[in-house]
Amino acid sequence: MSSEMDFKTLWNKQSTSEMPDMKELFTKADGLKRKIRCRLIGLNLVLLATTAIMVYMWFNIDNERLTTKIGLILIIVAMISFVAVSNQIMPMLFKSDFEVSSQEYLNQLIRIKRKEDFINKVMINIYFTLLSAGLALYMLQFIARMSVTWAIIYVVLTFGWIGFAWFYLRPRGIRKKAKALNDMIERLEEVNGQLRDSD
Repeated sequence: MSSEMDFKTLWNKQSTSEMPDMKELFTKADGLKRKIRCRLIGLNLVLLATTAIMVYMWFNIDNERLTTKIGLILIIVAMISFVAVSNQIMPMLFKSDFEVSSQEYLNQLIRIKRKEDFINKVMINIYFTLLSAGLALYMLQFIARMSVTWAIIYVVLTFGWIGFAWFYLRPRGIRKKAKALNDMIERLEEVNGQLRDSD
C-alpha cells in the first residue's frame, strides 16, 4: 500500500515538473503579439505617409487625364482599405492579461491568427489588385510623354517590383508570421491538453 502511495507521489511530481511555466509561455506569447503589433504600426505609418504623398500629388501635379485621377483614387482606396481592415486586429494585440486562463489566452491567439489569415489571404489580394490597376492607370499620362525605351524600362521596373513583392516577399512573409503564431498556439494547446489530462 505504501509503495502504491509513493508511486502516485512520484507520478504527480513528474507530471508537474514536465509542465511548462505558464508565466514564461504567456511572456513569449506577449512578445510575439508585440512583434505583430510593431510590424502593423510600422506598416500603418508607411501606408499613411504614402497616402499623404498621393493626396499631395493629386493637388500639386497637373493630372491631365481622367485615367491619372482614377489611378490615384484606386491607389488611395487600396491603402486606406488595407489600413482600416488590418487595424481591426489592433485591440487584440494590445490586450495582455496574465490573469486569464491558458484556454482564454489560446482563444485570443486563435482569433488573432484568423484575422491575420483573412488579411493575408483576402486583403492583400485586394490591395495588390487595386494598387496594380491604380499604378497602371496613373502611369499612362507619364508614359505617353516618354520615349519608347524609357517607357518600357519604367513599366518593367515598376511591375517587376510588384511581381517580386507578390510572388516572393508576400508568401515568405506570410509563412514566417504564420509559423511563429502556429508554434505558439501549438504550445498553448499542449499545455491545455496536459491540464485537462491532469484533472
